[in-house]
Amino acid sequence: MMDRFILRAQLRAVLPEGVVLHASSVAENDSASVFLAMSGGGKSTIMGKLTRERYGAIADDSVVIARGTDGVVRCLPCGSMKQNMGTEKIDGAVLEAIYFVEKGSPGFRYRISAEYAFYRAVKLSSIMALGSILPEEQKQAKAFLKELLRLFPVYIVRYGLQEDPKAFLP
Repeated sequence: MMDRFILRAQLRAVLPEGVVLHASSVAENDSASVFLAMSGGGKSTIMGKLTRERYGAIADDSVVIARGTDGVVRCLPCGSMKQNMGTEKIDGAVLEAIYFVEKGSPGFRYRISAEYAFYRAVKLSSIMALGSILPEEQKQAKAFLKELLRLFPVYIVRYGLQEDPKAFLP
């Protein structure tokens, strides 16, 4: 887990047009998928399985999602991913979809509403360092997350460890 002061600085750096999520992210052909789950919920497992295939790792444990000056929303690695990988050559990618990960069988993918997705994200405490920023900044972070969940498709995915996570990706 990254130092909370670094997470707070990263979150403040992207507000009001970004957020730092407790998530993992992979990309293929400049299209990123983000995986949200509680600790131990399978985010890193899915990322690991997908990166052994044809996907590139963007981030594990903490993901920056921000709108660039060009208006495009991208997933970007946090500093911890770059440190852990020992490289500065990890690129971001354009956000395509968001997945809430659940363990279990059978594997499935189910699209959910933005409202329910926001409820789940808040319940999971998905915004990192939220409690260590000012109330106005908290409102900005929640507003950006709510917008993300409205703009991009959001799914619940359930899979077993033996299953191929590519099966539920578009």
